[in-house]
Amino acid sequence: MAVELMGAKLVAPFYGSSLYVWTTVLVSTVLGLTLGYYLGGIVSQKRNTEKKLAIILGIAAILVFALPHTASMLIQLTRSLSLIPGVCVTCLALLLPPLLCFGMVGPIAVRLMSSSAETLGTTAGTVYFTSTAGGVVATFLFGYYLVPLEGLKFCTLVTGVSLAALPIAYFASRAFHAKAPRRKYPVDNSQIAEDKAVKEKTAVVKRHSVKPGIYLFAVLEGGAVMATELIAARMMAPYFGASLFVWAAVIGFTLCGLAIGYFAGGKMADKYDPLITMRWTLLVASVLLLLMHITSQQLTIALKGTDINFAVIIVGFLVVVPPLTALGMVPALLIRHITDKAENAGAMAGRVYALSSASGIAALILFGFFIIPVYGLTGPSIITGIIIGALPFIQLISQKKYLSLGLLFFILLSVSFKKTIQPSTDIDVQYYSEGLLGQVLVADMLNNTNGTMTTSRVLYVNRIGETFINKTTGGTEANYLVYVSCVASKLKEHSDALLLGLGGGTIANMLHNDLKYNVDVAELDQRITDVSREYFSLNDSVHVTVDDARHYLEQTNKKYDLIFFDVFRGDIPPPHVLSLESFKRAKSLLNENGMIVVNFFGFLNGDIGEAGRSIYKTLCAAGLHARILPTPGPEEERNLLFIAGNENEDFSKLRTPLYLYGKLVDVDTMFVEHKTPGLNDAVILTDDKPILDLVVLSATDNFRGYYDRSDVKLFWDNGVPLFK
Repeated sequence: MAVELMGAKLVAPFYGSSLYVWTTVLVSTVLGLTLGYYLGGIVSQKRNTEKKLAIILGIAAILVFALPHTASMLIQLTRSLSLIPGVCVTCLALLLPPLLCFGMVGPIAVRLMSSSAETLGTTAGTVYFTSTAGGVVATFLFGYYLVPLEGLKFCTLVTGVSLAALPIAYFASRAFHAKAPRRKYPVDNSQIAEDKAVKEKTAVVKRHSVKPGIYLFAVLEGGAVMATELIAARMMAPYFGASLFVWAAVIGFTLCGLAIGYFAGGKMADKYDPLITMRWTLLVASVLLLLMHITSQQLTIALKGTDINFAVIIVGFLVVVPPLTALGMVPALLIRHITDKAENAGAMAGRVYALSSASGIAALILFGFFIIPVYGLTGPSIITGIIIGALPFIQLISQKKYLSLGLLFFILLSVSFKKTIQPSTDIDVQYYSEGLLGQVLVADMLNNTNGTMTTSRVLYVNRIGETFINKTTGGTEANYLVYVSCVASKLKEHSDALLLGLGGGTIANMLHNDLKYNVDVAELDQRITDVSREYFSLNDSVHVTVDDARHYLEQTNKKYDLIFFDVFRGDIPPPHVLSLESFKRAKSLLNENGMIVVNFFGFLNGDIGEAGRSIYKTLCAAGLHARILPTPGPEEERNLLFIAGNENEDFSKLRTPLYLYGKLVDVDTMFVEHKTPGLNDAVILTDDKPILDLVVLSATDNFRGYYDRSDVKLFWDNGVPLFK
């Protein structure tokens, strides 16, 4: 788990940290483990497996030590590739070798610990429980502390040393015992014969023919685990967002559920008939998946008004852990069922986990890129539940286990609770899409403004408002756009502007239509581009490149007069775009007298404002002269615009002067950096220590809480479900 997290952060400075990158990292990780499980099963049947295990861990340690250098080399080799091919090649080459080594450890450990087939279930369950529990600890330790606070280089060093300790201790022990004089003991032939008889009696269980179709259980389990993790994360995003805390909760609870399942499955495999138990276990998992779309929405709405982090933990635990505990029981039960000799334990464990992981890869690709974007979340969760329950249901019914008929009731219940958008006079949903990059929704909303009824068109990403326009006039309802227009008007017509992040396109239209700029945009989500043109009248002359903002900065050589950072993904600002190295790269792309503008949360004071102060300090550390321009209103309602250039900007000559409440205002009097104490009480944001994820949590929780209390509740009350 630690290597997976570090790998994603190591490629982020060039390829970004979008869910495309995380998906590729996850595929590379699971593919490496799949190959490792299979090869580990083969190796476990050979002699001297302890030595082989030490060698494998030693190789893994070397590969982990080299991760930062390997990542830099691979990025240089793939610089000329576009985003998706480049990140695929880089992640596979970076992560597959060490993860293959890690995957080999499990089957070998199972073989070394297996003395009898009668206790094989417990052995296999304990090995994979321990491994997965370690993954839970690593997720939180590295995700919340070591990576953001100590840095990636430190983390690779600590992980490499930890891995190297075991093989070093093993070979040191062997060298010590090789030098020690050996004492000879008389051979007790009767004891040898007795031990042989015991081994023959306990090592072999009753032989039974294993049909290839039995491995379908491993395929169903692996695919369902990955589908459940993806669907659960996306079901939580419209209310809780997609922050580091939410993703850590989903991943942590996923691993927690699997760990419990591995352990419980191992214990039950040795106590009950593993095949019958496996059928009932899958049936339970099927029911829990059928109820997922109901429990996730009802729990979320029931907990509205409570602390958002508390609600994330409760909803995440109750939605994710139960089905994954049931699914996690399947591998140990299957291994116990198909293994007749302890000598084959490693090979069978490797085969089962390889099939499970390979199925997980297929599910990740199918659900992430095809099924969820087209069919949403509710339908796929119901179909997944039906698919994994169908085979055990048929087999149990054929054995006259009529209690299994209860599955039909839960299927009907699940389908009947499938919530669809209901007609409403207050909200008219124009566009509704789920996908790897989050939920995108466009709605026309009826407002009562001082007794006058108006209609606003709003673009939501994960239920956070990104763009607001008056549907009748087409004018924007975001006051920060007025400030951007004023600041940008210091540049002459036909200046070149780069927007990092498109939203509904109001900024792009303002720069192109009003200020007569040549406008380029880097926007990661193709859906946003399509929506901005169809629903928000984005000018056709605005050139949009579908790419990660940081990747675009690193690849382009074009010079700009204005680079505007507007890179919120819902409520989440990406750390790899707002880093020292990213700002330095943007600075190198500025023409003479060019400037950088960063749009950010309005918080500047106290703990909640640490992220804002850190943006300012990082811009200054990049060699830029930075200033802070807040829009009107209290901190929780305003925006901060960070204006930075190679020299102090002169705003005495503007093509679009700033008017507030009908009065002309001198922009230079609006800057607050000289009025704000403690600006240096912050951190410099770097690629090696991506701490923005942590310091911005308070601000994102506040921002998210406002929308949860207002718009999300309004949607629910007007018949719009939390997810499609």
